[in-house]
Amino acid sequence: MRDRALWLLPLLLAAACGRLDFKQGRHLENTGQPERALKSYERFISRNPGGPLEAEALVRAARIYARAFGRCDRAVPLFERAARLASASQAGPQQANDWPAAAREEILSCPDYFPIRSGARWVYVDSESGGKNMRLKLDVSGAGAKAHVQGAYYAGENRFREYSRSCEKKDWTVWEVEGGDRAPILRYPFRAGSAWTARVGDRTINYEIEDASASVRVKAGGFFDCLKVRAHPSGEPAWVVDYYCPGVGRVKMAIGEPKGEHPNTELSEYSIPGPQN
Repeated sequence: MRDRALWLLPLLLAAACGRLDFKQGRHLENTGQPERALKSYERFISRNPGGPLEAEALVRAARIYARAFGRCDRAVPLFERAARLASASQAGPQQANDWPAAAREEILSCPDYFPIRSGARWVYVDSESGGKNMRLKLDVSGAGAKAHVQGAYYAGENRFREYSRSCEKKDWTVWEVEGGDRAPILRYPFRAGSAWTARVGDRTINYEIEDASASVRVKAGGFFDCLKVRAHPSGEPAWVVDYYCPGVGRVKMAIGEPKGEHPNTELSEYSIPGPQN
């Protein structure tokens, strides 16, 4: 028995140290010391793989990388690792949140190619006339991973058509819902060559990220490291090309065909509130 106790002692001490690292990380995070909190969480993660607080520690560390240091390159692998853990079983008996689900949501916002934050505003214009023929004004209401985007089309001062869509970040996907149609406009991983297919209404749409580092210039300015996404209805001779840029959202839409790409609509001005902690 004595030998067994001696064998177990290092394991018990390691577990206690691991829990201390987690508690220390929470304290440092709550007192505005993100760099030290991050080190504590990373020690905890390395010492407690598969433990009941692993998913929470991964998400908290990833959030610090993303929000305090702007390092999505470091945050995304941690979000993905947490997201792939067995959902609520990793939340711990005292945890109300589903940390893997939180990770699947937040991985879609680092970088944020579709910021659906309450108070966000976009104004789009037709590319041909620069807004003389058409303007589209949009506002966002909602919170978290769900939001409602509403607005209207204008010809001059004449408001001629309403715009209303719901948006949601869920299941590794950014969804856009109009009427009864639910379209997966973006899907993780956000890299060139990533492709997916969906049934939208009565059509099959083939999506592909053609470029994950596109540069775009529109009336609202120049944008870099953007996603260029093609949505091609099966059997159709033309397709839609959307450009989504980090922290801004959709900045340009074009019509594509074998002979080339024809600009249709582009961002003229925008206002995006900062992320909520």
